[in-house]
Amino acid sequence: MNGSRLLPSLWANFDRLLDTWSDLPRMTAPAFPPVNVWEDADSFHLEAELPGLTQEQVNIAVTNRNQVTIQGERLGEEDGKGRWHRRERGFGRFQRVLRLPLPVEADKVEAKLEDGLLRVTLPKGEEARPRKIAVKAEA
Repeated sequence: MNGSRLLPSLWANFDRLLDTWSDLPRMTAPAFPPVNVWEDADSFHLEAELPGLTQEQVNIAVTNRNQVTIQGERLGEEDGKGRWHRRERGFGRFQRVLRLPLPVEADKVEAKLEDGLLRVTLPKGEEARPRKIAVKAEA
């Protein structure tokens, strides 16, 4: 077999090998939810994708004044619904720990879960907020 036909042949064999495994259910480990974090002058803002979860399945904690933990559990689909061909959506317990560059006021943190998107507002600690300094004119 010459080199120009060898590669397509290898790919075809590889595809056949994968097809033999396609009858097996695909299991994946629980995935951390993807997050976006940004800040403005007064707060840090965090968004996490948590499709299919309810507020009862999600816990948020602030520790050490600058560490945010999101944890919860995504329940798996019941087996017995038929034959699985692919299972790529993770399920089970998850935990995501994020360290912020400045302290936050934990007692003023607000969180909202809507349409699978968790939005958390973490007000910066007073010492981390910018202060306006009054400039006085000379007399």
